[in-house]
Amino acid sequence: MRVGIEKLYGIHPCVEDEPHPRSLLLNLFLADADRNEDIYLAEIAKAAAGEPNVVVGNHAVWAIMSTDKVILEPMLPTEKQADGIEPLRTEISLSEAKQLILDWLEAKRRWHAEHRPVADAVACERSGPK
Repeated sequence: MRVGIEKLYGIHPCVEDEPHPRSLLLNLFLADADRNEDIYLAEIAKAAAGEPNVVVGNHAVWAIMSTDKVILEPMLPTEKQADGIEPLRTEISLSEAKQLILDWLEAKRRWHAEHRPVADAVACERSGPK
């Protein structure tokens, strides 16, 4: 899975090489983990160590973890769920979940490194000559 950045009112994760709706759930997982990556990585480590009932979520998806996988499900029921149709969900391995978060951290680091000189230049222009 390749993690990129989508610029829309700030930066957002964008898993670029997975089909819909899987990509949607993966993007929401990373968006939930954004700025909470250490918490998510710690929960993944707990699940890998055998702790039962590891569940983490922020705003969009539940990440339900066992010793070998993570099930991602929307927090809010969808219209399809109300009709009795199977809920939207996807599974990834714990190692894939960890790697997605690490890739997201790296994508953010690169984005900020590439855009920092522009932000510094704009700030200097706005402050005027000294």
